Parts: sequence; structure tokens; C-alpha cells
Amino acid sequence: MRHKPIRRHCDFGCTFRWIRGESHIVVKRGYVCEGKSVVVAKTARTFAVADRPGEDPHDDRRTWVATIPVNPAHWSDGRRFVGAVNAWVEQNRNLVDLEDRAGRR
Repeated sequence: MRHKPIRRHCDFGCTFRWIRGESHIVVKRGYVCEGKSVVVAKTARTFAVADRPGEDPHDDRRTWVATIPVNPAHWSDGRRFVGAVNAWVEQNRNLVDLEDRAGRR
């Protein structure tokens, strides 16, 4: 089976992942990179890296926090992707860490 391309945006202590052709962005806790099978979680002043062996981004529903509905035709537009994420964050502040801006100040 051939996998479809994936876009990711890491911010607010979460990874927002959009697989081309899908009508939703998946929200996952921590900074996730399935290609490397790790999760980076900020704890106090350090970062913990936890191995996630065998995690498949096409079959990982059990690790989702939420989904954000989107138009799949806009997959290639990064501004729309980040805009959808930011709009969702504004409505779901209790599900994210507003202080964790993925290295931005």
C-alpha cells in the first residue's frame, strides 16, 4: 500500500497532522514525527523523547486528541492549514498548552 503525503504543524504542545486527501486535521499531544517513531514531550525545563515503535500515521486513531474539519482541496496551502489550526486552538484552549509555542516567543 502506498502512503499519501503528510503535512505537520507543531505548536501549542501538540502536533497537527493532515494527510493529503483527508477532510480533517488530526491533533496529537506532544511533538510527533511518525517517520522517526518518537514523541518529544516538554517536561519542566527538559524534553523527553519516547519511542513509539510501529506507530503508523495512517492507523493511529487511539492517540488522537481531536480532529479539525477542513476542505481537502486546500491541503497544499500552508497558510490555510495553520489558519485552521489557530482557529481551532482559539475555540479549544483547554486542550492545548498556550505557553508552549514550539520555540517561538
